[in-house]
Amino acid sequence: MALPLPIPPPARPAAGVRTPLFLLGVGMALLAFIGMFAFGIVFANRGLTGRQVPVVVAAVDIQAREPINIGMLALGQTTASSLPPHAFVSLGDLSGYSAVVPIYKGQPITANIVATDPDQIQGGSNAYLPIPQGYVAMTLPSGEQQGVAGYVTPGDYINIIATVNTGIFNPTNPHMATRTVFSNLHVIRVGPPSASPKEGQAIGVSTSVTVILTECDAQYLNWLLANVTLKYVLLSYKDYDVKPPTPDATCPSTTAPAVVGPIQVDSRWAFTKV
Repeated sequence: MALPLPIPPPARPAAGVRTPLFLLGVGMALLAFIGMFAFGIVFANRGLTGRQVPVVVAAVDIQAREPINIGMLALGQTTASSLPPHAFVSLGDLSGYSAVVPIYKGQPITANIVATDPDQIQGGSNAYLPIPQGYVAMTLPSGEQQGVAGYVTPGDYINIIATVNTGIFNPTNPHMATRTVFSNLHVIRVGPPSASPKEGQAIGVSTSVTVILTECDAQYLNWLLANVTLKYVLLSYKDYDVKPPTPDATCPSTTAPAVVGPIQVDSRWAFTKV
């Protein structure tokens, strides 16, 4: 009986064919590794960048104990992961605050470098009043009706409206007249120095506000306080004139202003010509 012939083994590929296939596989694996590595770096950088969030920063250098107003601030952007703890993210949140320490332009504003009670800054010592050269500070009486129901805070700007009986200027044909006598007065204090800090609390109705103006204007305002009815109006923060005041050449601080009386007041504001 004849036996079947054995099946010959399959022919082994030549070494010359196997080597390019091996190198191709190694190359593809290397390319895949490099691609995944680059992909990981891109996503890692995106993770570090994160979403952008607003943050309030100083638009100018702010001195320690200086009341902060809207013109000193700007709204910047930072990543959520880089946002400092207790940082302010809205300009309106800093109304009524003062700097505890010097704050430099571009620095984020955080709760530990500002306070709402400037007279309690630096160990409770009374803060100096930030009066520009050539100007004086003057305290005006205030109240709920006169002082915008207590909404005026340090750093705000107010206008003053006077209502007068023209008989004090000329007894002939007396009548009531009203006009704005001072515009854009900077409020630097509200009420007397507080006995304790009130950080985060509203100031509320106060009996006085302190503003800065030239001594010549202070004399006119003092005459008006004694003779007419005054009322204050609070300006929108968008209308603040935050340009640094310059000394008034017509009213040098080293010279006493001239006497102010009814003639000078009516000449300046023309109440009797209404």
